[in-house]
Amino acid sequence: MLIDYHVHGLGHLDFACSRQSLERYLHAAREAGLEELGFSEHDEYLSAMDPEVYREIRRESRCPRVRLGLEVDYRESQPAELAEQWAAWEFDYLIGSVHYLGQWPFDHPDYREGYRKWQPDELYRQYFQQVARMAATRLFDVVGHFDLIKVFGYRSRQPVAELAYSALEAIRAADMVLEVNTSGWYKPVAELYPAVELLRLAWELGIPITFGSDAHQPGHVGRDLGRARSLAREIGYTQAVRFEKRKRKLVELEES
Repeated sequence: MLIDYHVHGLGHLDFACSRQSLERYLHAAREAGLEELGFSEHDEYLSAMDPEVYREIRRESRCPRVRLGLEVDYRESQPAELAEQWAAWEFDYLIGSVHYLGQWPFDHPDYREGYRKWQPDELYRQYFQQVARMAATRLFDVVGHFDLIKVFGYRSRQPVAELAYSALEAIRAADMVLEVNTSGWYKPVAELYPAVELLRLAWELGIPITFGSDAHQPGHVGRDLGRARSLAREIGYTQAVRFEKRKRKLVELEES
């Protein structure tokens, strides 16, 4: 089963929230052979989303089945009351992601110079501590692009598995699902999120997985998901998670 649960139908507000616009993503999903497509817009664009549009396509599309998620940009100051706002939408899943350290948007190309201010190991340590704090809120179902801090190729000197271990333990304790995100192959780091050694460690810890392309345009839907599925199978995963109304179900990872 091919699942893509990380699709931004609005891009970065590049596209309107209309049936016609989102249908282009559904067409791309059919072309990619997806069985389920999950729209998961950035939470900062929630006010630009029309719930009736998503209800219509979720109700009417059978191939692929449509799920509705939300990618939440976790901040420590984020009030838990936001959970009430999310509940009103009847999301199928929530992705918790870390894009900021303090006020620094570390994955934004315009702020890349910020990396020079950090000692690499401390940078990674602070990042994974933030991921662990996000998991500890237990507000989210999925961890987005787990090792995003590597996006521009800045690497820690200490083995990344050592720096990330406590975050993975927090993810396991929160009973969260780890996203296998193929967009990293198209970033400067040119590597899957998470890295193979981290995905292997997640498997050893018994953390389940799901898949996402992080598409911000129709042509990126389903990109390299077959390759990611094969890699997950090589590591030892035989199942992935699908969601419906915040409930999860394990599905088999068929061979390519």
